[in-house]
Amino acid sequence: MRVINSITERVTHFVDWLITSGCKQVYDEDTNRKIIVINLFAMVGMSITFVLGLRAMLNNNDVLGIVLLSSAALFGLCKALLLHSRFLYNHILAPFILVVSLTGLMLYLVISGGVANTGPLWIYVLPPVAMFFAGVVYGVITVIVFIALCSFILFAADGMFVVAEYSTEFKLRLLYSFATVTFLSAFYEHSRQTSFNIVKELSDKFERQAQQDTLTQLPNRRGIQQFIEFESARSRRQKKPLTLVLCDIDRFKRVNDTYGHDGGDIILKHASALFKGSVRQQDGVSRWGGEEFLFVLPDTNEANGVILAEKIRETLASTPIEIQQKNVTVTASFGVAQIDFEQGLDKALTLADKALYKAKENGRNKVLSASSLARL
Repeated sequence: MRVINSITERVTHFVDWLITSGCKQVYDEDTNRKIIVINLFAMVGMSITFVLGLRAMLNNNDVLGIVLLSSAALFGLCKALLLHSRFLYNHILAPFILVVSLTGLMLYLVISGGVANTGPLWIYVLPPVAMFFAGVVYGVITVIVFIALCSFILFAADGMFVVAEYSTEFKLRLLYSFATVTFLSAFYEHSRQTSFNIVKELSDKFERQAQQDTLTQLPNRRGIQQFIEFESARSRRQKKPLTLVLCDIDRFKRVNDTYGHDGGDIILKHASALFKGSVRQQDGVSRWGGEEFLFVLPDTNEANGVILAEKIRETLASTPIEIQQKNVTVTASFGVAQIDFEQGLDKALTLADKALYKAKENGRNKVLSASSLARL
């Protein structure tokens, strides 16, 4: 039983690898979905054209056999490109080759008639494939060029370019029905893409709202967490310092009691704008919770973090804000700690919180570092 389960698991893993090869986390959902469809279409198309090509060769239809086997090789090339996920722009080159190969094959089937003049029946595959892989605009252009070439081949010089024999009625109905399928495919792909964009915009909007504090427009705890994890991994990899600064507005409860929650909101927005304008572009600042804020300072050691926190403290204390026609001076306390990657992020947050608590205990409106706690 274990052997069977092991074989089943390996087969499942292999099939999953074949289908999803070329997908990357940096691509959006629609791109990865297209890559999966390209994988499936390339494998199915390669299999069908290979089998039909061998059959044509066995029936002494060498030209048709060579064309079908060449198409199978091109479909295989598309799959090979996606298997090499490090190849640049493979997700663009593969569908381009696929659509061009399919267009060429369909033109040949129209010219030659395929087996018993049934070749033109395959051309209806082209519109949905071209629309899906190339998009509505380029898909429509591809199909229009195909229709123009087909019209020229079928009707120019009394059909001298066509090997197979088709009646005029068949030619006209073939083009009319193909144009109808093209219109329906374009309409469907446009609707699908529009729906996808609407859903994606809503998803992105809700994701931003979930990671952003609506009052201060700063990242919330969840939003800054991704930034911390990214910068922590980068700093560890490049052996560069990363410092955290916890900040708490002094006597915020008294402000709420005196000026109401509206007054408290004014102070939070004022402090947030000041904090955001005081840090570098590569720094992060978020509303950590309530009246507490967190600064994430990449490429900054604890000593320089203290210097920055001191500047922010002085600027905040010297910038009164008008609330209910009164100038109110706002101060804040700061705790600074550099991340020790051996001890981890949680330890640095704990040390910064202890330094912040000590700063408030020592009179507020102060900046203390984690390393200074041992000297107190």
